[in-house]
Amino acid sequence: MKRLWVILFILFSSFLFADEKTFVREYTYKASDYDSKVTSRANALEQVKRLLLEEVSVYMQSEFEMRDWEKQIGDKIVSGEFAEQRILSITAGITETKILEEKWTGVEYWIKAEITLDPDDIKSKIDDIVKNKEKLKELEDVKKKADNALAEIERLKKELAEAKSDADQLRLTKAYKKETDILSATDWFNKGYSANQDKEYDKAISFYLRVIELDPDDTGAYLGQGNAYQDQGNYPKAIQSFSKAIELDPDYAGAYNNLGNAYKLQGNYPKAIQSFSKAIELNPEDALAYYNLGVSYQDQGNYPKAIQSYEKAIELDPDLTNAYVGLGGSYAMQDNFTKSIQFFSKAIELDPDEGKAYNNLGASYEDQGNYTKAIQLYKKSIEIDPDYALAYINLGNAYYSQGKPGLRLLNYKKAARLGHKGAQDWLKKNHYEW
Repeated sequence: MKRLWVILFILFSSFLFADEKTFVREYTYKASDYDSKVTSRANALEQVKRLLLEEVSVYMQSEFEMRDWEKQIGDKIVSGEFAEQRILSITAGITETKILEEKWTGVEYWIKAEITLDPDDIKSKIDDIVKNKEKLKELEDVKKKADNALAEIERLKKELAEAKSDADQLRLTKAYKKETDILSATDWFNKGYSANQDKEYDKAISFYLRVIELDPDDTGAYLGQGNAYQDQGNYPKAIQSFSKAIELDPDYAGAYNNLGNAYKLQGNYPKAIQSFSKAIELNPEDALAYYNLGVSYQDQGNYPKAIQSYEKAIELDPDLTNAYVGLGGSYAMQDNFTKSIQFFSKAIELDPDEGKAYNNLGASYEDQGNYTKAIQLYKKSIEIDPDYALAYINLGNAYYSQGKPGLRLLNYKKAARLGHKGAQDWLKKNHYEW
């Protein structure tokens, strides 16, 4: 049964992208007696963003066949209206709202802003998000937080207008300021998310810090900050950020999952396994946590445990391509190439553009002595990802096994130029340049 995010992926994949498109909107916010310049700007910015995102969403839907549908996720019926809310959540996280002009008169805040779409970039980001339930949930949560803040701001305005005492006015004014800070924090969060997607990690970290200043209890900001540190390779800082998210919310399964990834990348497999196991305890239906647990066991050399974890991940999510790749890898490490070929082939069936699966499938055929088939698969892996250095190494080794040392040298040089240290060391040792 296909889930909603899979359907969205198919729909967006059929999107016929053209040139960049820019949307411009403006909004005038009429300040209440309890608004400052800061709170008025926060409200005006949120409203102009919503106008822009709705226009962008309508445009994107017009580019492919969009229809109402009903698909079941567990016992929950998902309608077209629900899907539209998900599209808005995704759009908010992958687009940048640029302020063109703004003016504060003391009674009104006028703001003019634009969103420019780079179609190829947008498609790539959408593909990434709809394949990752955690990212999708993250963006849905931040939209929900902004919706709740707006609703609370309207409620507080009414209460302020009816407040009888100075004490009530002071209390409600503080609450109003807090909600507008939360509203501003959601904007900074989306900026941080977008910067992280663009691999501008320092910028992302600074944006998430701004979120935390405005809303110190925002666990998502610590998670985003940790992701940026992790992508930078700063695992101690990532662990610190993920741990803070857990401190704020001890039942945050996603934070334990991310913490496990940071420990895994650090090479601390016992801590990684502990974190993934905690994530599973909190959310037993989390296929990704089982997959990550499998990777940790596999890296530890515990292949039976890895296989058990991958199989559970697949049971929960039969379309989780990486779990089949991991399962194939564990069987290959046990020299069960019949099984490894079966699971690498399944991964390719699910995702024909999974370059790693072609490479690994080629390695299994090579271990069986089928060099011709291996070479064919290594070439396919390189066709998909021309910067996949390991595939060049494997291709070179397969050619050498066929008695073609010149082709091994050629492919080792390609791997070396891509920064593969093993290839560079081999070439130096044999007095070759690349």
